[in-house]
Amino acid sequence: MKLFTRRSLAEAFHLPLWGQVATELPPHWLVSRLQTGELEINRLGGLTMQTPFGVMQCAAGDIVLLFADNSIGFEKPDTFEKNFEPVTPELLRAA
Repeated sequence: MKLFTRRSLAEAFHLPLWGQVATELPPHWLVSRLQTGELEINRLGGLTMQTPFGVMQCAAGDIVLLFADNSIGFEKPDTFEKNFEPVTPELLRAA
């Protein structure tokens, strides 16, 4: 058996905790998905999304991801820290 690792390019937005203000404006991709109903705000202060595999949801304080294939994902902050690294300015200039 061979082992593989995957690096995904993603945009991320950190949902604020209950009663707190977000540290940045929500990105357009998040706002438009809320407007169309693809994502809904749930009673946990997070988001809920219907998928072909069932319902996905996150809580306040979690991170919402937009991947390069235009799909949405959710991560807990500690998992996000382990699996994602910020893009360096050099890589941004190359893109």
